[in-house]
Amino acid sequence: MSTRNPLNKRSQAQQTGEATGFTRKSAASAKPARNAGSSVRVVPASAKDKRRQAQRGESLVGLSKEEKRARKKEERLREDRLYAVSNELLRADPDYRSRRRVFWALLAVGIVATLFVWIMMVAAPTTEVGTMQIAQIVGLVVAYAAIIGSFIFDIVRVRPLRNDARSRAEGMSEAKQLALLEEVAAKSNKKRDAKKDEAEQEAEPAAAAKQGKKRSKKK
Repeated sequence: MSTRNPLNKRSQAQQTGEATGFTRKSAASAKPARNAGSSVRVVPASAKDKRRQAQRGESLVGLSKEEKRARKKEERLREDRLYAVSNELLRADPDYRSRRRVFWALLAVGIVATLFVWIMMVAAPTTEVGTMQIAQIVGLVVAYAAIIGSFIFDIVRVRPLRNDARSRAEGMSEAKQLALLEEVAAKSNKKRDAKKDEAEQEAEPAAAAKQGKKRSKKK
């Protein structure tokens, strides 16, 4: 780095204090003139706090540990309820059920093909090496194609339905979410009671027959 000649007029002016103008400060030395006002939202540092603040619309800065713990518990309950509502919406969607069957069918084909290739590699006779190698290669191709195809099918055809159900659940109010869950619980309880009644009705003739046999033996 070059230095200025002390006999330069500008250097002599700076030494005598006769220089005019100012020196530029770096941007790193800049500081806010005052603290942020009450209307300014303070962005938290961690990603979890950012996501929680975005979902709730408020910050956890300045809260006590008990208040933060209560907020976190409330957020977990909200997430669990949202997850349950989205699952119920998916169960009621016939397209989702049919596409999930296709996904599981492709995955099952891939697993079966993998097991078939493994069995051939373990128990294959050594006299037919060429034929078995071709069969193993074909089996591996089918297995990889089915497994990879199942995950691609899930991403392309199944995940959009899950995202749609999630968005619909998020768009519902808390009262509607609770009403939907209560309705589903009532239907499941009704079905369980009906199955229980059917089992009791089927067991009554058998019990009556056993009692008749016991009476006949006593006579």
